[in-house]
Amino acid sequence: MRAYTRTFLASSAVAAAALGAVAASAGLSSAGESADVPPPVVEDFSYPGAEQILANRGILLVSGDGHIQLIACGQAGLIEVRASGTNDHDPDPGHYCFQATGPTGVLKLKLDNAYQVKGDGHAVQATIQVQGQTSTVAVDRNGWTGIGYGAGGNHPATLLELRATP
Repeated sequence: MRAYTRTFLASSAVAAAALGAVAASAGLSSAGESADVPPPVVEDFSYPGAEQILANRGILLVSGDGHIQLIACGQAGLIEVRASGTNDHDPDPGHYCFQATGPTGVLKLKLDNAYQVKGDGHAVQATIQVQGQTSTVAVDRNGWTGIGYGAGGNHPATLLELRATP
C-alpha cells in the first residue's frame, strides 16, 4: 500500500506541474485569467502635468475632480490667487487663475506665500495653513479676500485647497 501511495502522490505532482506549465505557456494565471490583460485602471484624481506646472509656475497641483483648472489669466469670471516669492516663470509671476467648469469643484494644491484669493460667481472656500494651523476661509464672490499677510497677519499662508459650490 505504501508503494502505491508514493506512486500516486508522485504522479499527481507530475500532473500538477504539467498543468501549470500548460497554463503558463497559454498565458493563463492560476485563476484562468490571461497574463496579457492589464490591471484595472483606478483613477487617483492626480492633476495631469503637475510636475511640469510645478517646474514652470512654482505651484504644486495635487489632485481634484477636474472642475477647477489652472488656466491663463486675462478673462473675467475666474478664481484668482496672488502669491509672493514663488518660482513662477509666467510673465505675471505670482498670479494664478483658475476656472471652475461646473457648479461644484475641488482642487488640492500647495502654494506657499499666498496672500489673496479672488472668488468668481461660486461660493469659494480656500483651505490654508498658517504656522502649522489649518483653517478654511470663505472667499468673497467676485471680490478679493486676504489670507496670511494679506489678511493683516504676521505670517505667510500656504494655500492647500480651493472648493467651489453654487
